[in-house]
Amino acid sequence: MNKLQQIRNRGDWTLLAIVIIGLAVYMGFTPLFEKIQGGVAGAVVGSSFGAIFVIVLTMYLLNKQTEIEQESKKSERVFDEKVQLYQNILNTTRDMIEDGSISIDEITKLPFVMINLQMLGDDKVIENYKSVFETLNDIFAGSELDSVVITPEQKMGIYNDMSKFASKCRVDLGVSEKEVRDDLFKETTAALQKSSDAIEGRNKPLAKKDTVTQARTSCGGSDYTIIRYKDSSIRIIKDSEDNPVNNTKSVMREINEEYDLGFTEEDFKKLNTRTIGRRMIDLLNSIRKDKDINSDGDSNE
Repeated sequence: MNKLQQIRNRGDWTLLAIVIIGLAVYMGFTPLFEKIQGGVAGAVVGSSFGAIFVIVLTMYLLNKQTEIEQESKKSERVFDEKVQLYQNILNTTRDMIEDGSISIDEITKLPFVMINLQMLGDDKVIENYKSVFETLNDIFAGSELDSVVITPEQKMGIYNDMSKFASKCRVDLGVSEKEVRDDLFKETTAALQKSSDAIEGRNKPLAKKDTVTQARTSCGGSDYTIIRYKDSSIRIIKDSEDNPVNNTKSVMREINEEYDLGFTEEDFKKLNTRTIGRRMIDLLNSIRKDKDINSDGDSNE
């Protein structure tokens, strides 16, 4: 039995004592007072009953105040934990889709996120995140690779589900008694779609005259050209295709693994595409240069 339950039990017993004393006074005080016939003895009896009643009532009020304080502390603690949990869920989901791919390390975090949510979250909040949980698992299960690319359509679906999740969270946290209005939700969804389209459009082809440096490489049976431009933008173009790949970091991960370039998953999370791309071009060109030197040395021999 926890401390709060013990306080509640004491309050119940005190309340029962107040009722018993009240009934005893109502039913027995008049005959007793008549028998004593007033005077000093009557005053003492009256004062005694009054003192007892006040003491018991004070005990009940103090116990109730303690219960309220305990409830308040519990509510504050649960509120803080919920805020932290919901923010953690948002951050975890953001990290998974921010780079356009889901890795095996990221997908293994999801079960414990759901378990934590079941411990503290409201049923409606859990129900809404469950759809995100299932979507992410379905995307990852659809491939045998350790890192699975998220399509723009899938990403938009996750944004939409996470918006519904956030709306349920604000009701559960008491920020508002109502969820986001339907018309406002549609407007924000449209804004998210527009933002997503703008981000996806960043990989449009750039002018060849703006090329600063580039590196040719092969990976997974395909040939790629990694190009760095004057504005430091990075594009990866697959041979036989005119437009750059949509998921630059996903291809970078594959190239990194193929050539053991030394980039860690933490690098891919913390560093932007431009930084990794510049370093990757230098490393690939250095590898190609070393191969050319070794090849020339072997032919001279």
